[in-house]
Amino acid sequence: MTSSDGRAPRPLVLPPRTIPVSEPELARLPLFEGISLEELMLMSGCLSLSRRDFDESQTIILAEQRVSLVGAIVEGSVQMVTQDIDGNESIFACLYPGELVGESFACGPTRTSRVTFRAASQSSLLFLDFSRINRTCSRSCRFHQRLASNMVSMLCQKNVLLMQRLEVVSQRTLRQKVLTYLSIEAARQGKSKGEVISVPLTRAQFAAYLGANRSALSRELSLMQREGSIAIEGCGFRLR
Repeated sequence: MTSSDGRAPRPLVLPPRTIPVSEPELARLPLFEGISLEELMLMSGCLSLSRRDFDESQTIILAEQRVSLVGAIVEGSVQMVTQDIDGNESIFACLYPGELVGESFACGPTRTSRVTFRAASQSSLLFLDFSRINRTCSRSCRFHQRLASNMVSMLCQKNVLLMQRLEVVSQRTLRQKVLTYLSIEAARQGKSKGEVISVPLTRAQFAAYLGANRSALSRELSLMQREGSIAIEGCGFRLR
């Protein structure tokens, strides 16, 4: 498969920078649920584990790029960004600590990413070779089965995330899109009605996620606040 300019997809190549993951960080990564730090270190050679830090807005994976490594977000947040033929960008999904980057494409037939993954804030990711997850190494590490099971579970969770995105953008009006998004975020953050829901997006990014014009979104949010359906508090919102 070639990219839009006719060239073959570029492989994802990361500097060989290995940084140990701490016990508290490991506990926040569902991919390694049921695996201790000591067990992970035993697997580190098999999985080609490496860790890398990214600055805000730095690209992690480009669209049309070949993906062989899967990244687990240790710190920060990552956006899945799509681009139309005119170059207009839309935020397809927002990913947070514990979630994975690139796994859906790494297990595909072409292993080519259809979206760009970009750091939404200062972020740190733990990368591993996807091909080593579902293929037992010569030493037959007994932890591989647990890792493969966790990966399948997270792929299912990613499908739920993408279905939620479709639920948001399929709403008929901008107001319904806003309320649906905030309701989903409230559930994800464990917030009750009246509590502040954090939205880690700028107004322009929020508009891009909703597939709306920034000015139209600002007008709608102001109207919703005047009517009392929401309260805007800095980067957060309250549902009333």
